[in-house]
Amino acid sequence: MKYLLPSLLLLISSSLLAEETNALPVSITTATDLSSDGKKALEENRAILLLISQDHCSYCMQIKREVIAPMILSGDYKDTLLIREIAIDRAETLIDFKGVEKDNSKFAYEYNVAVTPTLLFLSGEGKEVIEQMVGMQTPDMYYFYVDQSVQAAIRAVNQSGQ
Repeated sequence: MKYLLPSLLLLISSSLLAEETNALPVSITTATDLSSDGKKALEENRAILLLISQDHCSYCMQIKREVIAPMILSGDYKDTLLIREIAIDRAETLIDFKGVEKDNSKFAYEYNVAVTPTLLFLSGEGKEVIEQMVGMQTPDMYYFYVDQSVQAAIRAVNQSGQ
């Protein structure tokens, strides 16, 4: 009994620490109205980075924690990129780029997304401007590859004038 309380406190603090480790330092905006986001991207000449994820996907969490959150926190992309997320395992709907309401999984299906995480690089009209990134093949280099794709998407949007 003498050691029960310290053991219990240690267990609780360990679980809180584990929870904090998975917590994101910044919130990633959930895509709810891509028609509105698309108009904003067009007006501001920005590309759209859309993360297609699932809530219980460990690679999705890793990308959010190690790639997307640092991108947002850096501020380096705030004038050139809109970052949004869609979780396909949630029973949620969104407004697509044409103003049509549909569920998240149907939207992802229309972009041929079969695996999470998938990153889509889109224009304000919802057109893919460069090839999507599917899965997480090289964790050590993933941030570099995402940044290269983001830069290519921004150039594509700027060249096309959307």
